[in-house]
Amino acid sequence: EQNSALISIPSVHDSTVAPAGRAVLHCYTPATEPYALWEGMDQRSSVYQARKEERAQFLWEAIERVIPDIRERATVTRVGTPLTHERFLRRHRGTYGPAIVAGKQSFPFPNHVP
Repeated sequence: EQNSALISIPSVHDSTVAPAGRAVLHCYTPATEPYALWEGMDQRSSVYQARKEERAQFLWEAIERVIPDIRERATVTRVGTPLTHERFLRRHRGTYGPAIVAGKQSFPFPNHVP
């Protein structure tokens, strides 16, 4: 659980996705976030908001390994959860991306162990 994070910067390939002088960074856990932690939660509740903050720390820490001052540099942030993905992306149980567990698979070749 939460031992792998994927980071991409799509604005490197398409500068139109961010304002001039800015970039877009996308970081997520590759289909390894346990749905059971979120199932049945009220997305408007303070408990839900607190869990989002708590679970997002892993992602922030992963990004900080390559961009140490990311939290100071970020001007807009959005945190999605399996419930977000389930609702807006119509993903079964909120899955997102390929299920990759560190030390067991690699990206982009999930059947290859490094």
